[in-house]
Amino acid sequence: MRAHRLNTMLVELMRSGEALTQYQQDPDALSARYGLTDEERERVKARDMGWLYLQGVHPYILTQFALSIRYDMGTMTKQVREATRHSDVVS
Repeated sequence: MRAHRLNTMLVELMRSGEALTQYQQDPDALSARYGLTDEERERVKARDMGWLYLQGVHPYILTQFALSIRYDMGTMTKQVREATRHSDVVS
């Protein structure tokens, strides 16, 4: 269930300028609308791409989320690589 909620919210950010604006202005309210846990909300706000990936966010959705918030793609790649190095996920 966790991955589904995260993926759904991040897809909405990619598709809706209104949702993206809400994320930028009040990410807690947007996260609450999707029923994210406190940890999920904090990790999304922190832009913890490695953690999001390990929770099951689809790589395409994660990449599009990063692009939509103008996140540095090198940093995103580094976070995912570091996160998968210390987990059971096969990279």
